[in-house]
Amino acid sequence: MTKPGAVGTAPAARGGDARPRRRVDRELLSIELDRLEIIPVSDPTAAFSPAVDIERDARRIGAVDLEMRAQLVQADVLGRMGKTTAGGQVLRQVNTWAVAHDDAHLLARSHRLLAMFFDRIGDFAAGLEHSLRAVELLSAAALPRLRADHLHGLAMAQLRLRTFDDARDRYAAVLALAEQINDDALQVKVLNDIAWLEDEAGNADRAMQLALRMKAFAAQHEITLDAACVDTLAHAHVRLGQYAEAVDAVRAVTDDPDVESRPTEGLAELLRTAAAALRGLGDLDGAHRALQRCLQICDERQLADVRVQVLEELAELYATEGRYREAYAELRLFHDESIALHSAEREARSHTLQAVFEVAEARREGERFRELAMLDALTGLRNRRYVDTELPSLVREAVQGNCGLAIALVDLDHFKRVNDTLSHSVGDEVLRRVAAILDDAVGDEGFAARVGGEEFLLVLRDVSADEAAECWEAARIDVRSYPWQALTAGLPVTVSVGGTTVGPQRGTQAALLGQADRNLYTAKRAGRDRVVTDGG
Repeated sequence: MTKPGAVGTAPAARGGDARPRRRVDRELLSIELDRLEIIPVSDPTAAFSPAVDIERDARRIGAVDLEMRAQLVQADVLGRMGKTTAGGQVLRQVNTWAVAHDDAHLLARSHRLLAMFFDRIGDFAAGLEHSLRAVELLSAAALPRLRADHLHGLAMAQLRLRTFDDARDRYAAVLALAEQINDDALQVKVLNDIAWLEDEAGNADRAMQLALRMKAFAAQHEITLDAACVDTLAHAHVRLGQYAEAVDAVRAVTDDPDVESRPTEGLAELLRTAAAALRGLGDLDGAHRALQRCLQICDERQLADVRVQVLEELAELYATEGRYREAYAELRLFHDESIALHSAEREARSHTLQAVFEVAEARREGERFRELAMLDALTGLRNRRYVDTELPSLVREAVQGNCGLAIALVDLDHFKRVNDTLSHSVGDEVLRRVAAILDDAVGDEGFAARVGGEEFLLVLRDVSADEAAECWEAARIDVRSYPWQALTAGLPVTVSVGGTTVGPQRGTQAALLGQADRNLYTAKRAGRDRVVTDGG
């Protein structure tokens, strides 16, 4: 394989370059780009200059697609180095060219990098949309490491939006690819991500198992865990009340006299976790020292989001000491800075979008992404965010106007069997088709939403309990009678439904969903593939 710097032409010397240019071969440029597309993950700066050289060579031979690929590598590097706007402008231009020329590889790669762009500016719904497109468009013949990168991006986007089951599936696929290509560093990173996912999902024991597996794997392959990975392990210990073990886990970092010179990723978070562990042990002075070091790093490296979390931990520390006046002051400061941070993030996001897109286009994009934020990326139905935004007002209107409002929770029966027996892609298609059936069932009288992995919510306005029950039953039958054979190879697809209506004891969203959930549980216990409502 050609060395990184050997592809491009040599820079001109003073007075001109008398050295002859060697012949540039399209195939060699393409092979080198295959390599460079992965390099930014581990060493961004190592990819930039070779990509510039390839862009120049590709332009010289008229290979516009390779020129665009080289520009994408440069945009990737710029984004990873914090130059979000500059990188975003390149991404937009390349994506526009790829759409116009129907270039599948450039479309897949530009969507992957656009997902990272929107993740950086905090638009996680847009990041998920582009991540899905990046996976869908990537050729089946793509290099395994590139496919792992795209799947990894999708997993992280799903984790951002807390769709834990979907993220677990994607991470499992990435881990399998990493094992297949013997990429030890990627295996460590994915194990770290999955451990953090379980921590976020509230599965402390599972998070600990994965963190210990990550630690053992890293030791076996002589990989030094970075601060982010160590923080994951320590945080799992704290979740389980194992404070001494957490302090031991972070000691190599916290006892480092040059801790402030360490790389940024995960460092401030690790010091915050160390403070929580020390507080748990009763070493309140040590906790204060850890938090002060953490605040210093946050201020020096402009880590406003972590700083807000540190203020919350400091308030808890003061409360533990019985210093309630200081605790209250820190809590007020936490809330003030949290509001200011969110406001600054929104403003920065707006400025970035306007710099990357034309102002009118940025406005359209903003409106589109706000709409997409209320949609489930897989099925196109409304999502949980939409439900939490709209359902409370619908319940209030129904209570105040004494008009009917009915909801139903719908859960696919034995859906894990579809994923395990067939594949996750088949499972996704089943979800899409069930979603379409449910959407048709409610029609214009309400809406259907996907609120979990295989769980849906149906809402009907201005209906009686009997009318709603008829709708739920018709939807159940439509799912059961759909011609699934060609897709599921004989595996049945059915749903269980728990329905309820607004009533004297069900005048809030929480009460309504709680009753629907109890009815759904009854339907499951009674044998599945049935509807249970308040009337039985």
